[in-house]
Amino acid sequence: MNGCTVTCRAAGPRTVVTLIGDLYLPTVQEAERSIRAGRREHGEHLVFDLEPLAFLDSSGLSLLLRFYLAAEGRGGSATLAGPVSERVARVLRVTNLDQRLLIHPSLDAALDGAPPAGRREEVRPVAPR
Repeated sequence: MNGCTVTCRAAGPRTVVTLIGDLYLPTVQEAERSIRAGRREHGEHLVFDLEPLAFLDSSGLSLLLRFYLAAEGRGGSATLAGPVSERVARVLRVTNLDQRLLIHPSLDAALDGAPPAGRREEVRPVAPR
């Protein structure tokens, strides 16, 4: 396995986080530091570019989910952009996250729409009286 290189850049109101290589237990801590620095510099609307990501294990998946939830908790947003490798797609399918998280087919597709304005509201059913 190889390391994971993380680059962060501004793309309009978003922070594009590109993950290159293998995001697994030995690389997660350094990747987390890089993503935090990019988020501080460029903002809370994150787009994770997964196209150059070759491998993802449970610790890497956990890292992505933490940033996904933290961005939304801070009034930002997070989305994933592909296309993803078969190895990464398999992890997303096995964990059923491919059904729960929005994964755009390309970085351009992810950047096309405007990021959500503010925090998403949770829709709750009204209890019968």
